Formats: sequence, C-alpha cells, structure tokens
Amino acid sequence: MSDLAFDRYMTYLTAIIYWTLAVCWLAIIVFYLRQYIRFKRIYPLLTTLLIVLFVDGTRTLIESVYFGARHTAKAGWLPAHVYDILDQSYYVAIPKTINLVAALIIILVIVRNWFRNLEEEQHRRRSAEQFRAELLSLASHELRAPLTSIRGYANTLVREYGKLGEATQREFLEGIATESERLSHLVSDLLDMSQIEEGRLRVDLRAVSPQRLCEEAVGTASHPDTSHHLRVAVEPDLPDVVADPSRIHQALSNLISNAVKFSAEHSEITVGARRRNDHVEFYVTDSGIGIPRDEQRKLFTRFHRAANAHGTEAPGAGLGLYITRGIVQAHGGKIGVESELGRGSTFHFTLPTVEGRVRAEGVASGSAPRGSREGQAGGQAQA
Repeated sequence: MSDLAFDRYMTYLTAIIYWTLAVCWLAIIVFYLRQYIRFKRIYPLLTTLLIVLFVDGTRTLIESVYFGARHTAKAGWLPAHVYDILDQSYYVAIPKTINLVAALIIILVIVRNWFRNLEEEQHRRRSAEQFRAELLSLASHELRAPLTSIRGYANTLVREYGKLGEATQREFLEGIATESERLSHLVSDLLDMSQIEEGRLRVDLRAVSPQRLCEEAVGTASHPDTSHHLRVAVEPDLPDVVADPSRIHQALSNLISNAVKFSAEHSEITVGARRRNDHVEFYVTDSGIGIPRDEQRKLFTRFHRAANAHGTEAPGAGLGLYITRGIVQAHGGKIGVESELGRGSTFHFTLPTVEGRVRAEGVASGSAPRGSREGQAGGQAQA
C-alpha cells in the first residue's frame, strides 16, 4: 500500500472514529441532562457533578464534530472548500479555545455550587439542631405533662385500691382518659409533622361538598362541654371541591379548636365557605384575643405560638396551624389569616373545585379535546 493510499485510508478511519465519538457523546450528554432533571432537588452534590460532566461532554462533542467534519472534508466526502475553511489556523484554534472556556466554566460551576452547597449544609445543620431543641422542649413540657398526670392517677388507684370512693375513682379514670387522648393527639400531630417535613403527607382526593365538610367539622366540635356558639355559613349552590374529607376535617377542626381556645366563652364562632373563582374558600372566624401583626407570618411554622397566646391557659404544642398549612398545600390550596388585636381572627384556606382542577390540568397538559375534558371531570368526581 502506497503512502498516499495509507494516508487516505487513515483519513477515512479518523473521520469515522470522530463521528462515532460525536454520536456517543451526544447520547452521554442526553443521559447527563435527564439525570440532572431527575436528581436536581434531591442530591445537590450529585447535580454539581452532573453539570461538570455535562459541560465537559459538550466540549468533547463540539470537538468531535469539528474534527469529524474536517477529516470528512479531507477524505472528499464533503465539498473541498469545507476543508479549506476548517483547515485555517484560526479555525484550528477553536477546539483549544473551547477547552479553555469549558475548563473555566467547570471551575466556576464547582466553586459556585460548592459554596452554595456548603451554605445549604450549614443551614440544614442549624435547622436540625433547632428541631432537636424544639423536640426536647416539647418532650419536657407537652409530653411530660400528660404522662405525669396519667402516672399520678394510676399510682394512686393502685396504692389506694379498695379505699377510694366510687366518685373519686371515676374522676381519676376520667383524668387518665382525658390525658391519654391528649397524648394520643400530640403523637398523631408529631407523625403528621414528620410526614409534612419529608414531603410524603398522603391525601385521598375525591369530589366532596363544602357544606358537608363544614357541617361535619362543626358537628364534631359541638360536644356538650363546648360553651361557644358554633355557626355554619356556607354560600348556596357551591360546587364540589377536590379534597380528602378526613384531612380537611382535621384542618377545620384545628382552626375551630384554636378559635375556641382563644375566644371568650359563649362567644360565636363561624365556620363557612364561599366561592373564589375556580376555588372555594373555607374560613373560621372568632371574636377572640386576636394576633399581633408581626406574629401573623410566623403562625404557620412548627412549634410557634403567638406571644399573647402564652399568657392564656390553653394547652398546645404549636403544631396545629403548621399541620393545617401542610394539609392545605398538599391539596394545592393556600392558607392565610386576617386578625386584629382584641377583635378576633379569621383563618381561611382555599381548595380547588372539581371543574377548576380539571381546567387547570387541561391547561398544564395542553389543549385537550372537549370530550376528553368531560371524561376527566367525570373520573375526578368518582375518585
């Protein structure tokens, strides 16, 4: 084989190798991109590595395409003037320039994301330490109080067995039952808080009547020991909402419980619902002590209680509103409060209507045929 033939053979082979590399690197870059989209909110350090690999892969892809086109033109598979252009000295410098730019980008990405991830890690550690301190405080107060009462009642019943009158025994047993229920609610709140923190609060969505949700919440709260006047005020002809009835019952019960705790006996508490475009707004209004304006934005954080709530005798761990917000957000709704010191508060949250939910899903997925949308609405109502 002559030198000329060998050179031509090597040119063909080199062109094929570069184009093969270009195809491989394109597939690798697509893989990096898909993994970045998949993990960007879960593993920050992994996404930083994927960005670096993506930049480096893109650099190699461009380099492979350049040299592939150059050797393809040299082999005669492209017009001769293409090789003349790509063989110019300033074009030959392109791969080197790309290498330098890519290296600079990689350094900037690593430095920027490293510092950002370091700050996020420090924030997570501070949050974990604060959470641990809050749990210890909760354990030393809210958990210890019912356990101490239960133990005291039980020890007295055992120690004085047969000596206590029937009325006293009944009083002690009722005390044990009350404190046990309080402890059970607290443990349930802690479990819900854990699910919300981890983003795995489950909701079983279905079509449900706002009237039913309000009436059931008021019915549960209207036990004989309640001295407050509970009133239902639901606008007529409200559409069904997409909700988990048990979770919304829990949210409304939390709001009603708060209203009962922080308003005077025999005062009126209104539980209602009204239309808000594609949503229904639920609200609980009381005429209680109110909440300071600077405290209102902190109300829905975990373990938080307004400063003027500490002066009352109402028990609580400061989890009710945090859990209520988590429930509402899991339904795709928003929660808020309007309050004035000494004049009461109105807590309100929104839930999407069945029609609004179907319309929003249709917009998100593109224009769907009318028949398809009607089918979705029927399926949603039966869920």
